[in-house]
Amino acid sequence: MAPVPKSNGLDPEFLQEVAGVIKLLGHPDRIRIAEYLLLGEAKVSDIQQWTGLSQPITSQHLRQMKDRNIVDSHREGNCMIYFIANPLVGKMLNCLGETQALMQER
Repeated sequence: MAPVPKSNGLDPEFLQEVAGVIKLLGHPDRIRIAEYLLLGEAKVSDIQQWTGLSQPITSQHLRQMKDRNIVDSHREGNCMIYFIANPLVGKMLNCLGETQALMQER
């Protein structure tokens, strides 16, 4: 009989949070939006221009990301400024970047 692996002690609540972030970032456009926002705060129009998405699609993705506390926003005049609100996002995207680099070395 194979030995039972030890638990690495991941908290069930933490796993729920991570699963929610992974699920929401399961769309390539939302990953691209998060990638852009990791560079700093941005207006919807800046995000839209960088991603090449339409304004309604960009706003829809941002609303979904905000509902899951992935991003947050504040108002500057007539503009909503978005930023990454969950530090897990940066860690996950860094991991993706490292994985991509490893895959390209093959």
